[in-house]
Amino acid sequence: MTHPMKAAILAIKERGRAMENPYFAALRDGTFSREDFVETQIQFLFAVVFFSRPMMVLAARLPRNEMRVGLLENVHDEHGDGNLTTSHERTFLELLSRLGVEPAEIEKRPLWPEVRAFNTTLTGLSLMDDPRTGLAALGMIEDLFSGISGELGASILARGWLAEGEIVHYATHEELDQEHAEDFYKPLYPEFDHPVAGYQIEQGLELGAYIFLRMYRDLYEARARRWVREIGGAHSAADGWRLPDQDG
Repeated sequence: MTHPMKAAILAIKERGRAMENPYFAALRDGTFSREDFVETQIQFLFAVVFFSRPMMVLAARLPRNEMRVGLLENVHDEHGDGNLTTSHERTFLELLSRLGVEPAEIEKRPLWPEVRAFNTTLTGLSLMDDPRTGLAALGMIEDLFSGISGELGASILARGWLAEGEIVHYATHEELDQEHAEDFYKPLYPEFDHPVAGYQIEQGLELGAYIFLRMYRDLYEARARRWVREIGGAHSAADGWRLPDQDG
């Protein structure tokens, strides 16, 4: 018999119809230009770089060790298990480099409001909401990204933008993020039958699906935007964006 929380997750994913999102539909049908796609992927980098920070905040708020373990393992993985050359930031930078965008060009891009809204929502969620809501939302984002990674990798290959062996980051996350999602979901399964806890968990699942798929839809709608900024450094007091060669 399917666990009620698993049934809720499946229902939300089916209702969200991620692969019908215009971002992915345009990639499949060839109407998403390479230039516009790359511009939106530069913006997605800023979400990748930021993503571990809400996780760390949320980990401090979880009341029990068993709820923290999976989350902390995910944070460790985001940082390349201690080897920053394999961190998610660096692998995504490598993907962008193979698509023709070097860090000096990335530094010229301002943060679009579509990504700032996603990052800021995660910040508020991790700081102020019920921790179970935060865990569920992060789990749903990882869950969706597993399928999305496969779709993006296949589309990049099909469009001839990169060869199969050149597609880093997305090739890894297609399988890895399904494991990550379960790390988030695992401590929530026993609590789902409780009326209050179950409500908070469902709220998180719904929110995670909404903000993640909304970001892709909004990035697609803004795909032709070409903004340039005159100053470097962090985009906000929260995100801490710095180029790798500035570390130290």
